[in-house]
Amino acid sequence: MSEYSETTAPLVQTTHGRVRGVLLKALYDEEEFYAFDGIPYAVPPLGTLRFKEPHDLKPWHGIRDCSKPLDKCIQVSSYTKQVEGSEDCLYLNISVKKLKSEKPLPLMVYVHGGGFKGGDASRRAWGPDYFMRENVIHISIGHRLGPLGFLSFADPSLEIPGNAGLKDIILALKWIKANAGNFNGDPERITVFGHSSGSMAVQMLLATPQTEGLFHKAVLMAGFSPELNRLPNMEYRLAKHLGYEGENIDAQVFDFIAAADPKLVVSANFWTPAEKAEGRMMPFVPVVEGYATPQAVLLSEPVILQRTAWSNRIPVIMGSNSGEGLSFNPVLRDANSLQELQKHPECVLPQTLLNRCDPGQRRQLGQSLLDHFCQAHGHRLSIEHTDALSHLWTHNMMHSQERLVLARLSYGQAPTYLYRFDFDSPDFNLYRIRFFGKEQRGVSHVDELGYIYVLPSTFKLDKSRPEYTTICRMVAMLVNFAATSDPNAELTKPLVEWKPVTRFGPRMILNISEELKFMPQPERQKLTFYDRLYEQAGVTLF
Repeated sequence: MSEYSETTAPLVQTTHGRVRGVLLKALYDEEEFYAFDGIPYAVPPLGTLRFKEPHDLKPWHGIRDCSKPLDKCIQVSSYTKQVEGSEDCLYLNISVKKLKSEKPLPLMVYVHGGGFKGGDASRRAWGPDYFMRENVIHISIGHRLGPLGFLSFADPSLEIPGNAGLKDIILALKWIKANAGNFNGDPERITVFGHSSGSMAVQMLLATPQTEGLFHKAVLMAGFSPELNRLPNMEYRLAKHLGYEGENIDAQVFDFIAAADPKLVVSANFWTPAEKAEGRMMPFVPVVEGYATPQAVLLSEPVILQRTAWSNRIPVIMGSNSGEGLSFNPVLRDANSLQELQKHPECVLPQTLLNRCDPGQRRQLGQSLLDHFCQAHGHRLSIEHTDALSHLWTHNMMHSQERLVLARLSYGQAPTYLYRFDFDSPDFNLYRIRFFGKEQRGVSHVDELGYIYVLPSTFKLDKSRPEYTTICRMVAMLVNFAATSDPNAELTKPLVEWKPVTRFGPRMILNISEELKFMPQPERQKLTFYDRLYEQAGVTLF
C-alpha cells in the first residue's frame, strides 16, 4: 500500500518501485489533489526497440520523482509546426483526490486525440482539475504516435506487424490494473475513455481480445473507425520521401527508415494534392496486422471483430458534437476549396467509401451526398452552401457512430448510452474560437473537452454561468458512470433520465446544452440516407 502522509510530496509504492508525487490546487475552490506525472510503464522504445512492440519495465531502485509532466511523444506541433517531444514517451500520469478512503475509488483512463500523430497526455494539455471535484482517479497514457507508433511490415523477420502505439496503451492498462490499489483505486472499476483518434483507439481496444478484463466500461467521444482505412505502401512512400532509391522490399525499406533522423521521419509529409483534397490527414494509423503474434491487437477489421468481442458485455457511452463538421469543412478555412469540391465531389465521402469504390462510383456517391445536403453539386455548388457542407461532415461522423450503435444493438448484452454535445457558448467553446474566431458560432470538434478538462486557454468562469453548470454536470455523469455503470448522477437525476438506446423506436440521445434533454436524435433522418450509399458500395454497416 501507499506510504501516506498529509504532505505536499506523497510517496506511493508501485509494482516497479516507489514514486513521489506533488500536491496541487485545482482551478476552483482551492480544492487539492495529488498528481504523479511521468510514471514509466515500459522500457523506453529507443535504438533497436524503435518501432517494436513495447517491453515490460524492470523495477527501479530508490524513489522516482514524478512531480512534473515529461515530454510528449515526438511529433509535429499543430501550433508551431515544429518537431517537439521525445521518442522516450511511454509514461502515464495519475491524479487522485484521496489516497485513503473508506472505499477504493473508480479509475478513469484517458487516451488523447491528435490524428494518431499528435497530442499530449499530460495535464499541460488536459488538466484533470474538474474530475478532482469527485472521488475518482484520473489517469492519462502517453503512447507512440505517427510512424513510430504505427509503422507496419509484412515481413515477420522484422517483428514490426504494426499497432505498436495500441500495444503501448495495452501494456499501460496492465500496469494500471496491477497498481490501482496502490493509488486507492478499485481494479474492478476501470473506465477507458478517449477523444477523436483516442476514441478510435478505444474502439479498437473494445474489439481486440488482448484487453479482456483490463477495463470494465468505455466512453467514445467523437471518433469512430469501423474500418481502419490505412492506405497501402505507406512505409515505402515514407522512405522514398526521405531519399530512399531502392525497391519496395520490407527489410531494405525498414533499414533505411530506422537509420533516418527521427525528426525527419515524424515530419515527413508526402500526401499528394489529390489525397489532401480528399481530406487525408493520417498516413500512419492502426492496421490489420499481416501475421499473428502473441501481442497481436487487430487481425481483422474492427467491424468484424466487434461482432464477437468480449466488450459486448460491458456498458458504453458514446457521442459527438452538434457541429463536428465545422472542423472538417475545408471551405470554412479556405474558400478556394470550393473549386475542389465542385471538381471532385468524392472529397465529401467518408473514408471507408473513398477507399472501397472505383473512381466512377466514388464520383457518383459523392454527387448524391452533395445533392442530399446541398441540393447541388458541380458548378452549382456555391459559397451559399457552406453551412450545408458543415452539416454533411457532421453527419459523416455521426453515421460512423450510428454504425457502432447498430453493432452494439445487434451483438451487445450491455447498455449503450448516446449523447449529443450541443452547448454553443460565445466565449468558452475554445477550439471553435481558436480556429474560427468569435464570429463563427456552433459546437465544433474538440469543443466538449473544455467542459471536462482545463485547457491551456481555459479561464475561470463565474459560477453563475451555464458553462460552469455544464462542467459540473458533464463530470458528474462521467464519474457516476465510472463508479456505477449508470451515467445518471445525483446532480442530473432531478433534471433528466438518460436511458440506453433501444433497438426499436426513435434513436434517443441526451442533448447536452444549457439544459439537459433526453430526445430523439435530430440527425437521424439524414443518417439513413448513408445506409443506401454503403449498400451501393457493397460495404456492410456492422
